[in-house]
This record gives sequence, structure tokens and C-alpha cells, in this order.
Amino acid sequence: MLSQEYVTNKMNEWPKHYSPKEIEEKWQKVWLSEDYWEKAIKFRGDGRPVYVIDTPPPFTSGELHMGQAYWITIADTISRSKRMQGYDVLHPQGWDTQGLPTELKVQYRLKVPKENRELFLKKCIEWTNDMITRMKTVMIRLGYRPDWEEFEYKTFEREYRITIQRSLIDMFNQGLVKMTEGPVYWCPKCETAVAQSEVGYLEKEGILAYISFPLKQGGEILIATTRPELLAATQAIAVNPEDDRYKDLVGKIAIVPIFNKEVKIIADDAVERSFGTGAVMISTYGDPQDIKWKLKYNLPSTELIDNKGKMKGTGILDGLKIEEAKKRMIEILKEKGYLRKVEKIKHNVISHTERSDCLSPIEFLTKKQLYITVLPFKEKLIEYSKKMKFKPERMRYYLEDWIKSLEWDWNISRQRIYGTPLPFWYCDNGHLIPAKPEDLPVDPTNSKPPVDRCPQCGLELRPISDVADVWIDSSITVLYLTGFYSDKERFSKTFPASLRLQGTDIIRTWLFYTFFRTLMLTNDVPFTNVLVNGQVLGPDGSRMSKSKGNVVSPLDRIDEFGADAVRMSLLDASIGEDTPFKWDSVKGKKLLLQKLWNASRLAYPFIVGKSSEKPETLNLLDKWVLAKHKEFVKKCIDAYNSFDFYVINQELYSYFWEIVADEYLELIKHRLFQEDKAAIYTLKRVLRDVVLILHPVAPHITEEIYSRLFGEKMTILVENFPTVDDIEIDNNAVILGDNIKKFNSMVRRAKIDNKISIVVPVSVKLYGNQDLLDSVKKVEVDLKKTLKITSIEYVNSQTEKVEIQVQSMGV
Repeated sequence: MLSQEYVTNKMNEWPKHYSPKEIEEKWQKVWLSEDYWEKAIKFRGDGRPVYVIDTPPPFTSGELHMGQAYWITIADTISRSKRMQGYDVLHPQGWDTQGLPTELKVQYRLKVPKENRELFLKKCIEWTNDMITRMKTVMIRLGYRPDWEEFEYKTFEREYRITIQRSLIDMFNQGLVKMTEGPVYWCPKCETAVAQSEVGYLEKEGILAYISFPLKQGGEILIATTRPELLAATQAIAVNPEDDRYKDLVGKIAIVPIFNKEVKIIADDAVERSFGTGAVMISTYGDPQDIKWKLKYNLPSTELIDNKGKMKGTGILDGLKIEEAKKRMIEILKEKGYLRKVEKIKHNVISHTERSDCLSPIEFLTKKQLYITVLPFKEKLIEYSKKMKFKPERMRYYLEDWIKSLEWDWNISRQRIYGTPLPFWYCDNGHLIPAKPEDLPVDPTNSKPPVDRCPQCGLELRPISDVADVWIDSSITVLYLTGFYSDKERFSKTFPASLRLQGTDIIRTWLFYTFFRTLMLTNDVPFTNVLVNGQVLGPDGSRMSKSKGNVVSPLDRIDEFGADAVRMSLLDASIGEDTPFKWDSVKGKKLLLQKLWNASRLAYPFIVGKSSEKPETLNLLDKWVLAKHKEFVKKCIDAYNSFDFYVINQELYSYFWEIVADEYLELIKHRLFQEDKAAIYTLKRVLRDVVLILHPVAPHITEEIYSRLFGEKMTILVENFPTVDDIEIDNNAVILGDNIKKFNSMVRRAKIDNKISIVVPVSVKLYGNQDLLDSVKKVEVDLKKTLKITSIEYVNSQTEKVEIQVQSMGV
């Protein structure tokens, strides 16, 4: 029999209040140690089943908000859970380091001119490394523990760059890389070409100008356009062949006003009869439809916009920005009598949507660029996409829909400095000469070509001075991590990767490009599972954005509530669903963790150092809680396997809080003081299993409790998930336990309703069916001691209720 004094003294060895900051920082230091990496994190390739996670390499902005904290939490939770299921886990973390935002920071904030290329690149790398340090600090504070030691990578580093350039040369050798002159998506604000995947349509205010085009044989045709500034680039006028208004005009010649240029009126069924006047000018280039018409009818092109988005080649608008030119052209047309009217409209404008800090309208300029051929492989991509399992399944549609909608090959040239050099030289005939693989990495701008002249035509060679699209860098993450070029043995064990983890916003970029490039290079899919998480919304319910002022940083209140509570709150959402982030939810999870802390502290004097061997006989209450425990463990492991992490949160409330902490622990306290072996065994097993199950979600508090209560090994992460196959379900015990839970609830409610303290002794009259009465009778001794009941009177009744009466000694 343990004395109250002994128990109190032991409990005082355990802090009463759970202090997240102190505990979390302590374990984060342990997790970063070499010993921890060696024993718990290191990928060994030792024959165990392998699990490879392709984690997003975030762009190095230096800031990490709750949306990024979400995927970090998911990745870490999966990594830890797989380790505890016996997998040899390869959990990398990369950094997408080369991009326009960094160039702009160095150029405008640090005032380093791009013309000083060497200094500019040096400062870009310094800025990038500083941003990585800031982001990594937040990741570590969240309990994130990838393999920093062997599988952290930066896309500008030598080995990664070799993989990028080698993959491009291999694709060139397959006939997939070509140099073509033609229209490209161009962002005047960013001063670079962009890919189709980086643009989208935004609704903006604009104008619709109704302009009279004189006909050569007399009369006029009225067209409506949103781009009057492109009048000088008009190559034809198009009408719908089914439009009766214009049937007699098809084939006739119209005169472009102001510029007196003759153009033909053609019929094409792509013209919308209901838009404007039903007659449109085809300009090169105002929008993607103009490009289609240009190619279809072999029309000439006239470029009126320069790289900075200013007009050129008109004689009257040159040097003006596009919006200024639009207004000036309206004025000129009005002065000359060609303008009939101007309407204000809202319309969809193709814009640089992939970058939220840009969102500027896109122009189409004619450039000599490098392309990777994509369009012929659309059917193959659809076919192979079915080899990948999606979670949620509906996300497959977005990938397949994007593949089907592709209209352009992939333009991979970018007119920037801080990027991966394209490993090619070219001649004036457009022939490409690749670098030799043994010379990689190369920068053609300061390296000699592998041959003196073009082998095909003998012309002089020039270096490609453009750099690669950033998606060229990040689309080979799987190939780099699995050692496609560098480690054939590792590649044989790790490819395809087990899981691609990413958000909905980069399905058409990172997911598509990785899938496409890997398929072309290996003839296989890059991963077998694709987990697409939704977006974490701001407190206002909209997507987090600095411009909206609704961004929440994980560090805002992490010292108050703890990283574990933040993680658990983020995982409350079903995978793929968007969810607003609220600190109230985090506060609730902190209370749940405090409940676990309290239960562990209470159990500490009774179970620490005690045998884990199962006794020959168990109390009915023990059998009841073990039956519920078996159900809890199985549900949670299933949830980990299906990535339904919110289920673990739910089960912790419904099982641990409501059954273990609120009911079972109270019912067995008197048995614990008596050192009852069955109660000690059951409580120790239940708590240990709960801590093991919860660890991937809430790693810090579980490490601390494990080390205090069990601590057989240096870290909980080298333990395995619990097995519960040995637990035999006693249905009578389950029925009994559920009835006892019901009885306890009635007594407590009655005390509250009668404003009686829970510790005041009462007599109870219980009304209920015989099943309920029999259950209570079987454990009457436990119930009396737990609920401070002096006597229980049983009344067989169809109605279930209790009546209580305060005993004189308790008044």
C-alpha cells in the first residue's frame, strides 16, 4: 500500500504545468545531435522497406507562414510515423534558391547592379543563404526533422546543378530540346519569358473601343477591341462565317486607320459573334487567339512592345507604357474621326499569376528561345498518370485537365542572371551544341564550346546566355534524391519515390513538370503516391497574403501554446480541404496536451519502474478500457496509413480524454494506491501506447513523457507503433464499461445541478434497466470510492436517472 505522502513527493518531481517552450527547445537540441541522426534519422539502405518522401523545396523568401508550416507538419508526421512502422525513411529537404524575387531584392534593396554579373551573383547567393537560415530556424522550432545531414540540398549547388544540366542534355539527345523563334509569354514587369503554367486569367477593368475601318471599295466595317494600342500590328480582320452581317464582306480589303495598311477580311468560326460588333482585328500579338490565327493563316507579325512593356515601331506611340499608349491612341482615333464609342468593361486579362507579387498583364513578344517538346506526349502522360495514387483522389482531375489543356511546348529560357545556365551553344541557323557531360557544370557565357564550329553547318558558335526556368531546377528533385545520375545502387532501392507531398497551387507546375521530365528520362512515374494538401486560410477565411494583411506566422504565439499544439491544430483538416487558421483551435489542443501531461504526472508514482508483464487476471474495468484501447490504436494506425491525421486528434478526445483520463484513471486510483498489478499493467500499457501513437503528431511532449515514464531507448522515434493483437475483447466488459461511463456521468451531472461539490459524499438512488443496474453492482466498490458515494439503491425502471442525497458528514 502506497502512502499519500509518497505519492505526493513523487508527483512533485514532475512539473505540474506543461511548459512547451522549455521542453520543445530541449528536445530540438537533442534531435539536431549527431547521435540522434545516426540512430534515428540516417537513411541506411539496409534491406528494410524503403519510404522516400519528395518534399517541396520552398523558394527562399526568408518568411515561413502557416501555409508552409502545414506541409512541414504533414511531412514530419509522415516521416516519423513511417519510421515507427519499421521503414528506412529518406526524408530530404531542399531549397529552391534561384529566382527573380531574389534578383529584385539584390538589385533594388541592396543596390547591386546586374551589369556587375560576378558581384550580383555573389550577393544573390549571400541573400539566399541568409533567407535559408531564417526559414530553417522556424522549421526546427516546429519540430521538423528531415535528414539535414545528408539530404539537404540547394538548387544552385554544384552537384544539383550537374543533375539539372545532365538531364537537359539527355533530353536534347532524345530530340526534345529545340531552339525556336516565335511568340512567347512575356512579363514586362519581370522582364522575362514565362511558361504557360505560370500564367492565368484575372478579371480587370478595361475598355472596349469601337473603331471604324474603311473598306477599300467604299463603306466601313466596325470592329471592337480592348487593345487599340496594337492597331499598327493588325494583320487581318476576322468575322464568324455564320454571321449574316458580314457574309458579303469576307475576302474584301479593309484599311487600318491612322496607319493606312491594307488587310483582308477573313471568316473564322473562333470569332464570337456576340462580343462587341462580331468583327475583330487580328494583331500580332494581343492574346493567345491571335497567335493561333497567325499560324493558321500564315500571317506576318509586327512587334510593337519592347521588353520593358513600352511601345516601339509606331512612330506616334513610341516610348509610352501600354496603358498610356492605349489612352493616346483613343485620343488620336477620336481626333481623326475613326472612334465611334468607348465602353468601360470588366474582362479576363492573361497575367503572370504564378507569382503573387507580380500579377501583371502578359504580352506576347517574338523571341529566339529554348523549348522542351511536350505536346506530342499528352496521351502518354494521361496514361502513366493512372499509375500514381492520389490523396484525395479528386486531385487527379486537376493534373489530367492541365495536361489536356496544354497548347504550347515548354519554354525553358529565362532572361535573368541568377539561375542555372542552359548548357548549350548555338549557331545562327538555330543548331544547338550541348556541353560534354564530363565538363558539367558549365556556364556557356564563360566556357569554351566543346567544338570550334557548328558540326552541321560550320557556322560560328555563340553561348546561350539565358538561364533555365526555375521549374527546370525543381522538377528533378526525385532524380537527384534517388541518385539517378550519381548513385545507381541507391536509385535501384529508392525509385520511384514513395510519396510526393505538395499543395494544390503547384499541381500544374511542380507536379506536372516533375512527372513529365521523369517520365521522359526514365520511362516511369516519379512517385507512386501523390498527397495534395489544401490551403491554410487566414483568420478572415481567404488565402493568406501579405497584401491582405492576413498572414499568420507560426512564431506569433508558439512560446505560449507550443509547436505541438500548432501542429495538431494544422492537422485538424482533412487532406485537400482548405481551412482557416485560428489560434483558438491551437489553444484547445494545448488543453488536450495538458490533459495528457496531467494523466502522466498522476500515473508517474505508480507505474515508473514497474513491470510491464501482464497479470493472470484483469478487473472488468481493465478489460473494458483495453477493449477501447485496441479500437483506438487500430483506428489511429489506419489513419496514419491513409493520411487522415485529423482522426488521431478526434480519437485522442473521444478515447484518451473522455475514457482514460475522465473515467478509467479516476476509477482505479484506489487500486493504484493498493499497488494492484492489473491496474498498474493496464495504465502503463495504455499510456505508453498513447504516447507512441501521438508522437508523429506531437513529438516534443511525447519525447518528454516517454523519457520520464519509460525511457528504455534514447528516443521514442526508434520505438515501433504498438501492437494490440494480444488484447482479447470481452464483450461483457465493454457493455459494463459503457454503462459505468453512463452512471458516472449521471452522478456528476446530478451533483453539478444540485450545486454539490464533487468531493461531497452522497447517497444515490439509481433508476434503470436491469443491464445498467447489474453493471453498476459488479463494480460498486470502485464506484463508491471514486464518486464519494456512501450507498447505492437500485430501482428497476424504464427511465434511466439518479437521485442523490447529501450525507450529514459531508455538509
